[in-house]
Amino acid sequence: MANTRKNRNTRKNRGCRKNRTERKTQSGGKRKASDWAKSVKRVYEEMRSNNPKTKLGDAMREASRRRKAGKL
Repeated sequence: MANTRKNRNTRKNRGCRKNRTERKTQSGGKRKASDWAKSVKRVYEEMRSNNPKTKLGDAMREASRRRKAGKL
């Protein structure tokens, strides 16, 4: 009987820890977009208007080139 009581307590504690972590994730909000993310999005939308098959990776490379050139 002592073992079953102990097992119940450990199961109960595990559930509490799980609920505690779930509450943390639910209560948080989204982070604000960084300047880099905003500029990549702007370049991506610009490139998509010219070519709808443009990939995000291509836009990231282009944004990186522009930033290194001082145009972004």
